[in-house]
Amino acid sequence: MFRICRSSLRIPLVFLLLPAFTLSDFFNGGSSNTVEETEWFDLSYPLDEDTVFFPGQMYEQFNLTQDIKGFNQTSSGNFPFWYATFSFCMSEHGGTHVDAPYHFNKLGWKLGEIPLKRMVDVPATIIDVERDVFVLKHPDEFALEVKHVLEHEAKFGQILTGSVILVRTGLSGAAADWLVRERHIYGIGIDAPGLDIGNNKGNPVAHIVTLGAQVYNIENVANLDYLIKKTRKQTPFGGTLSNCNLRLFVLPSRLSGTGGPARVLAHCKPGFASTGVPAMPLNPNQFGQF
Repeated sequence: MFRICRSSLRIPLVFLLLPAFTLSDFFNGGSSNTVEETEWFDLSYPLDEDTVFFPGQMYEQFNLTQDIKGFNQTSSGNFPFWYATFSFCMSEHGGTHVDAPYHFNKLGWKLGEIPLKRMVDVPATIIDVERDVFVLKHPDEFALEVKHVLEHEAKFGQILTGSVILVRTGLSGAAADWLVRERHIYGIGIDAPGLDIGNNKGNPVAHIVTLGAQVYNIENVANLDYLIKKTRKQTPFGGTLSNCNLRLFVLPSRLSGTGGPARVLAHCKPGFASTGVPAMPLNPNQFGQF
């Protein structure tokens, strides 16, 4: 397990504090179906004492410590300046982070080896199964299946080759295998600490299938509910339409490890991200309940 540790890595805090993007009103007061301006969404959780890790001694919690803080003088003594540095230590697999293929694939890419074309400005789509999860007595038993993917495509169009799939929440091994083989995706992100279903009983099939095919995972993705709200609109017929050409920027550190923390940004442009071929409805009412 690769760790970012205080003894081996010191980074000034200025490099950790990337600017946040401001959001403008998306639907122009609710009167328009088009996005007027490009928008950005931050899908990352902060790294702090509340960062979520898997339980167990093998996952070291996030720790940030102050090294230096105060005013200094130049060698000539006539120009005071502020100077501060911090050190941090943590496991690779905590907070919003990427699982590199090497995590479950001996021959797979390590984090810093994943090609940039698979992580920067790639098409993305959100498969929302929140309602299916909440109706279950034991939500950890839910798994996204191939049928859920096909239902999603019936509404929003076929998933593009080279896409990153964002899921709310839980993925079966069969669905992971189908997305890899049939849609040739680059990555899968999820709003949970792990890609597999909660009660996988030590059988991480979704991890094995995706990482074995060089498809990276993004775990603990933030703000998917907000992103859905801002990029989709209800029709008068009770259905839902995408109002956004969604692109994803996955920005982990260049580590030679099995994973690491990442800034994940979604880029929203006016228009649609489908193949241009209308999706086939699951029933004659394209805009009805599916």
